[in-house]
Amino acid sequence: MKVSIGIDGADSPRGGCTTHVLYRLFKGLLKEGYIERVLDYPYLVRLNPSIPFKTRGNGAVAIKFELRRDPEDLLLFVVGLVKEYLKELSGGVSDVGLAVAFGDYDKELVDLYYEALTDYVHRLRIVELVEGSGGKLILPMGLSRGCVGAIAAIGWPATRFTYELLVYRSSSLPPREALVDLGRLASVDLNPRYRTFCSFDADAGRAIAMPRGPDPVLLGLRGLDPDRLFEALNYIGISEYIEGWMIFKTNQATGDHYVPRASRDMKPFRTGCVAGEVVSVKLAIGGDVEVRVHDGFGLLVAYVFKESGLTKMARNLVRGDVVRLCGAVKYWEGIGGVLHVELLEVIDVAELYLKQNPRCPSCGARLKSAGRGKGFKCVKCGYRTKDLQPVVQRVDRDITRGFYVPSCRGAKHLTIPKPLVSVDITTLTQAPVGRVSDFYHLSTATLP
Repeated sequence: MKVSIGIDGADSPRGGCTTHVLYRLFKGLLKEGYIERVLDYPYLVRLNPSIPFKTRGNGAVAIKFELRRDPEDLLLFVVGLVKEYLKELSGGVSDVGLAVAFGDYDKELVDLYYEALTDYVHRLRIVELVEGSGGKLILPMGLSRGCVGAIAAIGWPATRFTYELLVYRSSSLPPREALVDLGRLASVDLNPRYRTFCSFDADAGRAIAMPRGPDPVLLGLRGLDPDRLFEALNYIGISEYIEGWMIFKTNQATGDHYVPRASRDMKPFRTGCVAGEVVSVKLAIGGDVEVRVHDGFGLLVAYVFKESGLTKMARNLVRGDVVRLCGAVKYWEGIGGVLHVELLEVIDVAELYLKQNPRCPSCGARLKSAGRGKGFKCVKCGYRTKDLQPVVQRVDRDITRGFYVPSCRGAKHLTIPKPLVSVDITTLTQAPVGRVSDFYHLSTATLP
C-alpha cells in the first residue's frame, strides 16, 4: 500500500526543525521495518511567505513509500515519534500538523498545494478534504493550523524542483563555524561540477548554507543534482561528528508562487505577478523604492526593498515603462495590500526626453527665459533673442529589457536567485531512488 506522510510546524524560536522530525521519523520507520520501498526523495515544500503566522522556516515536509506493515500500527508509531520529538522543545510548539494519505489520494491534493502556496487557506478547507476523502486522508494528531502545510506537502506535484542536502548536528557540538571549512564552502559554487548555488555570499563574507538560528541544521547545500550534492559535501568536509544527513527534493528557488494575477486580485496574504505600466516611482525612507503600476484593472502599490538588491534598477524606472512585478502581498496600515517585490521584469522601456533652454550663440552659456513672449536672455553676456527654441533631446537610459532577480543574500526560499535566472529547472533529470542510501545517511563518523 502506498502511504504519504506530511508534517508541518515543528520548528519554534526555541529550536527544532520540521525537516529534522522527518529525518528522525524516517530513521524509525526503517528500523522498525515499516518501509517496503521508497517512492521518491523526501519533500521539503516552502509555502506562502505572506502568511503572518507562518513558522520560522515556512516549510513543510513529506515522504512517500510502500508500506510493509499494518496501517494502524504505522499511525501509532508516527504519532508517538512526533510527540517524543516535540517534548525536546519544552512545549515551544503548539500547532504541529501531521497528515497521512493512503493510496493515490495524494494526487487529489495538488490543488491544495497551490492554494497554500499562493493564498490563505482556512481550516474549514482542510475539514472538507478529510471528510470527503473516504478515510484516505487522516489527521492522526487532530486538526491544527499546521495541517494545511502537512497536506500541501503531500500534494506537491514536484514538477519544478531543486535539491537540498541537510546535515544535522548534535546539540552538544560547538558553534557551526567551528565544524565547517569556510574556505571550501566559499568555493564550492565556483566549481561547475558540483552544480550547487547560493552556498556563500562573498560580498558579505557570510555562509548562506549555514543557518544562524537554534535549529539542529548544521549545513544546507542547495543544488541541481543530488549525486553532486554528496560530492560537494565530501569536498567541503566537516570536522566533527554529525547525526546524519538527508537530501530533499524541494520547490525552493523555483518561483512556483509567481502566478499571474490582475491588480484587483492582489489581496493581502496572496502571492503572484502583475504586469502593467509604471505610474510613479518614489524613493522611500531608508532607501526602499515605491513603484505604482496600473494594469488596466486597477492600481497596484509595490515596494522594492533595499535587502533585495533590486532598488538600483527600481530607481531607474520612469512613468510609461511596462514591467512585471512578482512577490507576496502583505497588509500595510493605511494602504492595504502592498506587493513586496521579489522579481522585476522590464517588458518595455519608455522613451525619455529632456527639454532644455538653448545655449547662447555668443558665449555658450545656457540661456534663461526673458519672460512670457519675450524669448531668451543670457545672464552672462547680456545676449537676447526671440528666434531660438527650447532644445529637446532623447535621454540614454541605464535600463534594458529583461529579468532582474535578487542576489543569493536577498533571495527568499521560493525566489529564483541570480545564479538560476537562466536555468530551465523543468528540464532537470528526475533522479531515480534505487536505494535508501541515495538520499539518507545515519553515520556519525566525521566526513572527509
